[in-house]
Amino acid sequence: MAFQTTRYAQLWIFASCILGLIAGSCLAGTEQEPGDDERFVRTIPIGFDLDVAVESSILSFRLHGTNRLVAEQAVVHIVGVSGTGGAIDSSFVVEAKREGDVGDMYLELPVRHIWSLFNPAPRDRFSGRFEIELVDSIGVLGRGHVEQVTLTLESRFHPRLERLVGGQVHVNQLIEVSGENFLRPEEGTTWALVERGSVRYSNSRQRDIAGTRIALVWNGSRTSAYLPIAPAVFGVEVAEFDADLRFENQLSTGVRFEGNRQDGFNGSILQSYIAALTPERGSRGQRIQMSGRGFVATSTDDGYGMLLRYEGTFTPSDRSQAVLQLTGAHALERVPDKVEREDSLEQSVWYAIQGRTLSGFGAQPGVFRGTITPLLVDAFGEQEGLAWQGDFTILSTKQVVYLKYLPAFSKGLEKYGLENVEREIRDRILEVVRRDYAGVNVRFGEDEPRDFIEFSTIELGGPDPSGNDAFGYDNTFNDDAKDTGNLYLSDYLGGLNAQSGAEFNNPYGGIFIESFSNFSPTLSPDTAYSSPEFDRILKPFMPLLAGRPVRATEWPAGARTEAIREAIWMVGNVVANTVSHEIGHSLGLTFYPEDWNQPTNVFHNSIPGDCIMDSGQDRSFEERAELGGRQPARFNERNLQYLKQILPLTD
Repeated sequence: MAFQTTRYAQLWIFASCILGLIAGSCLAGTEQEPGDDERFVRTIPIGFDLDVAVESSILSFRLHGTNRLVAEQAVVHIVGVSGTGGAIDSSFVVEAKREGDVGDMYLELPVRHIWSLFNPAPRDRFSGRFEIELVDSIGVLGRGHVEQVTLTLESRFHPRLERLVGGQVHVNQLIEVSGENFLRPEEGTTWALVERGSVRYSNSRQRDIAGTRIALVWNGSRTSAYLPIAPAVFGVEVAEFDADLRFENQLSTGVRFEGNRQDGFNGSILQSYIAALTPERGSRGQRIQMSGRGFVATSTDDGYGMLLRYEGTFTPSDRSQAVLQLTGAHALERVPDKVEREDSLEQSVWYAIQGRTLSGFGAQPGVFRGTITPLLVDAFGEQEGLAWQGDFTILSTKQVVYLKYLPAFSKGLEKYGLENVEREIRDRILEVVRRDYAGVNVRFGEDEPRDFIEFSTIELGGPDPSGNDAFGYDNTFNDDAKDTGNLYLSDYLGGLNAQSGAEFNNPYGGIFIESFSNFSPTLSPDTAYSSPEFDRILKPFMPLLAGRPVRATEWPAGARTEAIREAIWMVGNVVANTVSHEIGHSLGLTFYPEDWNQPTNVFHNSIPGDCIMDSGQDRSFEERAELGGRQPARFNERNLQYLKQILPLTD
C-alpha cells in the first residue's frame, strides 16, 4: 500500500514517529562516521529497471545491502518533468518489504498511484529521478536515489509477435519469440489464443484444441518472450500439432488489448528422456539434478503429471542385508521434488518414515544399479520416456545445518554495542559449532544449502518472542519431541510451532541473543546465573552499561582492539554453545539406550560435567564463554558415540 504525501507532510510523519525530536533531526545524517550523538544514515544502492509502464505496472525498487536492516516504511520522492512539460515533485510512503526472512528489502509503488501525475493519451514520458529514504521508528535509516530516469507511460498496449517457428519440440519446451509490448508478470498476461488447432497422436487419435489459450512466459524484455509447448494444451504424448493463434494482452485490471495473428503454427512433439544425473552419489535428502528433455511438473488442476520409475537392484553396504530386486511390481515410483525447466528437474535421495523406521530409495547406504524412467500422463493417455541407466551410490546420512541470521540478530548486537563486529562474531560462532561436532557427519553453513533439499535450519534472532527470555529453544516436534536416530532431516528451529506449544507451552524456537543480557548482574541483579565477567567484558561497549559502541574505524587496529577481541570471543562462544546445544536436541540428544525402544522426554544429562547437553542451570556463563583458560564444553562419551552411530563420516 502507498499513499502520496507532500514534502512538508513527509517531515511531519518523521517528526511524529520519534515523539519529541524535531523533523529536521530526522532527516539529518551523514555518509561519514557519526559522532556520539549523531545517527549514521546509510547510503543505499537502488536497483530499478522499468522504462515502459502501463497502468497495471509496479515501480519496483531493490534496496541493495539492506538484508541486516530493520525498517517498515520508505518514502519514494519523484522529481522531474512530464512529456507535456509539467513539473513533478511528489512523495509516496510505501511499505518496506523483504525477500524472505533475510534477503534485501524492496519497495513496490503501483503505477496507478502516480498515473494522475501524467497525461498518457495515449502516452506520456517522465524524465527525472527517484529519491528514496528508508525509515524506522527513529527516523531516516538509509538513503538512495536513481538518477536520469526515463519512463514512458502507455495507455494502450497491443502485443505484436513476429513469425513463429515450431518444428521438432519437447513437451513443456519454451520457444523464444520476438515482437513488442510483452507484459511483465505483475502487469498481467500476454496470451496466445488458439482459434483453430488440433493434436494428432502416433496411434492416429486426434483432439481439437480450438478455444484453448497459452500464457507467454516473461524473459525480461518487452521485445522477446517464450511460448511454452504447454502440456495442458498439447498433451504429454508423442504427437503432431497444427494451430492458428491470436495474441492478446490482458492487464491485471481486466483491460484487454488485441494483438496480431499467426496462422499455421505446427510441429511435432518428441519423446521425453533422462540423459544424466548430477552427482551420481549422495546421502538421503541430498539434491540430485536430472537433465534431459520433456519434463513436466504435476498439475492437478490441468490433469497432467510425471513420475520417475526406479527399476533394478539395490545392494546394501551392510553385507548382512539381502540384495533388493526392484523390478516389476517392486519397482519404486516417485514424483519429482521440483521441475525447474523442461530440461532439468530436482529429485532428492528420497525416503519415507514409517513409525521409527526408514523406507524408500535412500533408507540405507548402498548401490542402486538400474534405470530411471520418466512416465508422463494426462487425461488423454500416457507416455513412457527414454530411461537413464547406470549406478547410483547412496551414502551414509549427513545432517546439513543452515545458520539463518535474521535482521533482528544485528539489532541484538546493537544492544551490546557490537554491531560493527557482527562478521567477526559470526565467524567465531561457525568455528565453535564446527569444532563441537568434529568427527560427526554434520555440516554447518551460513548460506541456505543448494546441494540438499532436506536440511535443518536454526534461526538466530534478537528477542525471545515468547517473553520468557530464553537463550534458545528447539521447538521442533516430529510425532515425538525427541527424534532418536535423527529420522527427520528438515527440522526448523525457529518461528512458531503449535505442536511444541501444546506439548511444552513454548511454541517459539531459535537463538535469542538479547536474552543473554540476563548474565549481567547490573541489568539482572536477581538472576542466579549472572556473572561479573559479563559486565567487565561488555561494559566498554554496551549502551545500557554506559559503554560506547564499537566503531568501524577502531577495529581491528584501534585503542580498544584487545577489549573488542575479548568481546567477540565471549559473545561468539556463548551464542555458539547455545547453537550446539539446541542442534543436539534436534538430533535426538541427550541420548539414553532406552530411547531406541521408545524416545523418552529426557533431554539433558542426568550427571553434569562441563558437557554441551547439560541443562542450562548446569552450564555457567564462564563455561559457555570459555573464559579464564577453561576447556570447551563437549559431548559426553555416550552422546558422542550416538552421534557417530547415526551420522558416521564417509569419504
